[in-house]
Formats: sequence, C-alpha cells, structure tokens
Amino acid sequence: MKTLKTHFAVSVLAALLSADSLAAPKMLAKPANMNIQEVHGEVRLIVKREFVNGEVGYEKITVPADEADAREAQLLQDPSVLLVERDTISFNPIPTSEPASTAIQAVLNGGDPVEYSDPQYANQRYFRAGEIYNTRLSEAHGRLRFTNKIRIGIADGGFIQSPEVTFSEGSSLTLGSPSDQFYNSDPEIDCASQTDNPNTHGHQVAQIAAANSNNGLGIAGATRNVELVAGNSLGCYGSGFLSDAADHVRWFAGASVSGLTDISEPVDIINMSLSAPTSCPTYMQDAINYARARSIIVVVAAGNDTTDTANYAPANCRGVITVAATRAEGDLADYSNYGDAVSVSAQGSNMDVLTEDGGISFVYGTSFASPLVTGVIAAALSERPNLTPAEVDAIIARSGKPLNDEVTGIGSGILDSMLFMDGAGVPREAVTAQSALTGEREQYQEALTHPAATAYLQAQTGTSGACELYQADGRYLATQGPEDSIAVFSVAAGEPLNPTDSTAMIINSTTGADKLIITQADIDAAMASDRQIGVANCNIATGSNCSVKDNVKAFDPAEISLPAICT
Repeated sequence: MKTLKTHFAVSVLAALLSADSLAAPKMLAKPANMNIQEVHGEVRLIVKREFVNGEVGYEKITVPADEADAREAQLLQDPSVLLVERDTISFNPIPTSEPASTAIQAVLNGGDPVEYSDPQYANQRYFRAGEIYNTRLSEAHGRLRFTNKIRIGIADGGFIQSPEVTFSEGSSLTLGSPSDQFYNSDPEIDCASQTDNPNTHGHQVAQIAAANSNNGLGIAGATRNVELVAGNSLGCYGSGFLSDAADHVRWFAGASVSGLTDISEPVDIINMSLSAPTSCPTYMQDAINYARARSIIVVVAAGNDTTDTANYAPANCRGVITVAATRAEGDLADYSNYGDAVSVSAQGSNMDVLTEDGGISFVYGTSFASPLVTGVIAAALSERPNLTPAEVDAIIARSGKPLNDEVTGIGSGILDSMLFMDGAGVPREAVTAQSALTGEREQYQEALTHPAATAYLQAQTGTSGACELYQADGRYLATQGPEDSIAVFSVAAGEPLNPTDSTAMIINSTTGADKLIITQADIDAAMASDRQIGVANCNIATGSNCSVKDNVKAFDPAEISLPAICT
C-alpha cells in the first residue's frame, strides 16, 4: 500500500451524562478514550442465551466494573448461557478536518446539465455523466424507472423533521426505555434540552441516500421512490451502545425487540454509518446474519481513522458491504480507513447537505460514502427487487474502477453505478418497436389494411390485422458474430433482462436478419403475466455475448406509436 496521508484522529463520544445512565442509557457526552467499555464505573454485559423453547436470544445486564469479571464467570456457569460479551460504545465516525480549498473548489465547479431541479444538484460530482473517478449516477438514473418502492433502514442518530427526507416510521433505543419516537424534537428525546448543538448526522446520511429529488431544496438523493426507516441508535451526541445498533438491525429485519412496536414490514437495505473500535461482537454478527438470511443487504462505513478497518465494527463484520471514502478527484480521502475488509469506495468528501435551518453545509467522511453506495444498490433494487445479498456482493466486486493514486486496500475501487446496473442486468437503454405500417411499409398502409389483407392476416397471425403487428429492428444493436439472432423475449419481473435467464421466454427470433415481427397478442400475454420485454441481437442459444451494455435493450410497449390509419 502506498504511504497514506495525514492521520486524522476521531473524537469518540464517551462519557455518560450521569453515573446511573448506563443501566438506562440516555445520551453520551464528550470524549475520553478510544475503546470504551466501562462508563462511569459500570459495564454492560451482553448475554447470549438458549431458552427452554430452543430459541436463542440476548439480554443486557449492567454491573459495576469491578464486579464484571466475577459476574461473567457466574453467568457462564449457567447451562443456558452460550456467550458473554462486554458492550462497546459506538459513534458517528467524524474526521476532524479537511482542506478548506477542496470545499471551495466544489462550490465553484458548476456541473453538467441539470437533470433534477434541486439547487445543489450541479455540485453533486458523483452524479455527473462521464466522470472518470466518480459514480456517474445521472447516467444510471436515466436507465431506471424506479417502479418498486424500496425501504432503507438507517441505524444512526440525529434525525430531524425536514421536507428533504421523509421517514415512514422509526424507533429509538437511546432512551431510558425503548421508544417509537426518534426525531431530535420528539418529546421523549428533546435534544434541545441537553445540548446547544445536537447531532444531525442521521439526517445528513438520509439525504445522501434518498433526499427528495425535484423539490426545489438541497440535493437529489442517490435513489428515488424510497421509504426511509429510522433507527435512533446514537442519540443527541452521536454516540451510543453498539448493541443498540445491532438490535436495530434485527428490528429492521422484522424481529421483535423488547419495548419497540414491530416494524410494519422489513426493510430491503440497511445503512450503518457508525463505528466502534472493537472486533466484530457476536451480537452484531448474529444481527447481520439474521438480516442477510432474510435477503436484506447491510452497508456500513469503513471508519475515519486512517487505519485498517479490521479494527472497527461493524466494518469488520462478515456479510456487510464496507465502504471507504474517496475525494471527487479520485484519490483516497486522507481520513478513510482501508484494508481487506473494505468492499468498495465512493465519494465521501465535500458532500452537500441541507442543514436544519435550511442552509447548505459540506460534510465529509466514510459516513457519507456509505449511503451513496446504499442509494446505488437501492436504485438497482427498484428495478431488480429479487437481487440477493450474495448477488449484490458479487456485483460490487465487479463494479469498481481504479483510484487515481493507485491505493490498494479499498476493495474493487470507486463504485461506478453504470457498471453496477450492468451487473444487475438493468439495460442501458429502452427502445420501442414501430408499427409494421410505418417506415418502409408506410406507402402500403391502405393495401395492408384492406379487408382482404386483414382477413388474411387474421388467419395467419391470429391478430385483428396489420394494426396489431409491430416490427423490432435489430440494426441499432451491436452484433457479435454469425450465430447471433435478433430476438424479442420476456423475463419475469425483477429478473435480469437476459434472453438466457432461467425465466426467459423467447417471443420471436430469427437468425441472419435485422428485423422481425411481433404481435399485440405477444405483448398482451407478456404484460398480463407481469413480465418485462426485451430485444436482443446476440447468441441466444448460449448467451455468451448477450450484454445489457451493448446488445440487449429494454422494450416499452407504452411507447409504441400507431399511424393515423389505425386510430
């Protein structure tokens, strides 16, 4: 690995407001040291038990620190106790500084032609088309319809009510007792009574992932058509117990958590922009495994300590997508962690967000690279809702591009959303077929719609005549070889648009020609079964050269235009 740049220490929020607040945690105040398990002379033990009914669960026990060893030994004598761990304080990983000139440059850069009306959209470098070192989200959004609503769970702290982000529900575990309230201003939380500068980190993270686009405020979110769910695990000061974040992972995934109303339905993807200086605890790994077994993807921040991510949870847990941070210029951010646990990187510096008072602030950190990746994955899920965590892992590993400074230890590189959509089987373009009565046949419209011609076509095609015949033209598709066929096909909704997918059905195909005819009945049959239609010009027997990038396109029947003679 190349020599990394200046090390930025992370302030860890450590001390509790009062000596008795460990048993009933409220909020954490400002910093002490890095590895915090003992707070005000007390330790929280996380006890994993197998109950009489065979189920396995956790309980939390708070004990004086000088009695912790003895209590652990006592608990382990109980046959029902499988494991005892000490809880660790987690925090929003916030770097101490960033060169001011970079933020100024981001303001002055301008941007590509605006695709969203949000005032700061032009400054969102990760949206820009053609960027060498960025995520290219504007191009990816151009190939998506955002048909399926995707639910994103955000385990964090500092949630505020704002027109820029909309939460459908949420809960809090940072109070003396669990609560369904989660906003800073909610009566049971009331951050204003505890600090003049309450944490708004969760609000910022939510904006990067899914800010409401085209609302004339702030920024555009990395995805659209989203339901956000808040898991307040860190509170007004931006720190809390790691086990509370683990409980929120389980809650997001549909598990019952003591004191919380069950979530209305599980989320599709979870973002954790938080960190704790510890090996991955069993209680967190079990929570991640629980979510993953239910096809829920978990994305986490790598941390901001310019060190190996192996030392920080949940970034070092198995089954998560761990995200390092880069700058818009394509180099690894000075503060970002790195290492074998990192899956991918994304821009995390100079990210515009709307402040609580309606102004604009620049934020930076792996905390904001993580929700950018979360948003890209959620955008793909809106088109491919059946993607599994294992499939997403594999696509992430193929969707990175090199940094500009040849750093290693950042997974597959900088996430390119266009490559990610390719891997997910989302076509780069949608095309329309044309009526068989247009183009070169336009001059024969009257003859082809004559009653005699109509009767012949009805007998031959089962249609009501030429107005229900369409021509698919394969000449605009890249071809690979003499075995290629032009084909119109369908796949089950949510599956990759691939003519050789397990759910694919060929509607019509021909070898050695540029065009073929399909009927309205073909289209109706596919649409009635909730299937997607595509056009391919490739080897449909083997699928070896069928690519959504080059020679497979989406087909949108709604865009078919009929000539006047048919209407």
